[in-house]
Amino acid sequence: MKKQDIRIVARVTQKEKERISDLAKRCGLSTTEYLRQRALGYEPKLTPPDALFHFCERLDVLIEQPFSAEVNAAALTLLKDISAELITPRKENMRKWQPQAFGPSEDG
Repeated sequence: MKKQDIRIVARVTQKEKERISDLAKRCGLSTTEYLRQRALGYEPKLTPPDALFHFCERLDVLIEQPFSAEVNAAALTLLKDISAELITPRKENMRKWQPQAFGPSEDG
């Protein structure tokens, strides 16, 4: 017997579509698979960016060196680079999701 897939259609704004597509891409999934997993209660894990591995390698090199003012300065620079590349852009893109109003109002 042939498997018959059934399509579910949902309307979203352009910004919502871009956000969903971005999240799916960051998880290494197609938009369809990302939405399927979320709808079924799964929380796909984000795939770490290549920059994370680059920063880990740089950190390993610093850890192996004896402590000095130069190593301390390099570590601070590395932390600033990590923040600029991996943390700050995510914070700027995060917004608290707000449900959209629909249905009758609570006022009556």
